[in-house]
Amino acid sequence: MRPIICFLLIFGIACNSPIKNKQDMAADSSGNMQEEASQSAANNPSQNAAGGTANAGSAVAPGEEDANVVKGGTEPVSSTLRFKDHKYAIVSKGDGSGRTITIAATNLKGDSLKADSTVIRDVKGTLQKTVVEDLNNDRNPEIYLFTASGGTDATGSVYGVTYINNKPVRIFSGDFDDPDKQGYRGRDSFYIQQRQIVRVYPVYKDGDLDTKPSGGQRTVRYTLQKQANGFILRTAK
Repeated sequence: MRPIICFLLIFGIACNSPIKNKQDMAADSSGNMQEEASQSAANNPSQNAAGGTANAGSAVAPGEEDANVVKGGTEPVSSTLRFKDHKYAIVSKGDGSGRTITIAATNLKGDSLKADSTVIRDVKGTLQKTVVEDLNNDRNPEIYLFTASGGTDATGSVYGVTYINNKPVRIFSGDFDDPDKQGYRGRDSFYIQQRQIVRVYPVYKDGDLDTKPSGGQRTVRYTLQKQANGFILRTAK
């Protein structure tokens, strides 16, 4: 009887032993690595699986990758935009009246990856933002370059180029150069909404300090229109 009891006790201990076979150990190891990876992602949300930086915010809209330009003063600044099968490398150089912006357009599906360059000269202000859009819905890309002058009168300006059959056509600023002067001291911000360029700037009252506008904000919208020798921006009605 005693040998049987001893055998049963030894068998029960073996069944509850912490020693595991290779499959069990592999499963536990995999589970531990997944937990560590999940914890790492929670602690570092800006890191992707390859170790690079992922977009921690909302997804970038197609065609607006790297749209924001890092200001560099008199140093060259650059950005890259994409529209369908085309890539546009934008570089701003120079200072004062000698400032230029170069747009190098590359057809990613063409026989050659050679870039065709367009140079805009006598640019006023430093480059603040670049955007590629199709405001008039003609399936041709438009590049908009927003700048701001320095000093207390930080006036905003826009420079534009559209591409018809892969050839650059200038977009004239038109009404953009004539904002409502009443209370205007620049400090514009720009964005695209519903196929329009939206311009927002603070309104100053007499006696306001440059850092303390008290007249609220003014919003102006512009549409892209065709004219004889190209395209022009007009105030939306």
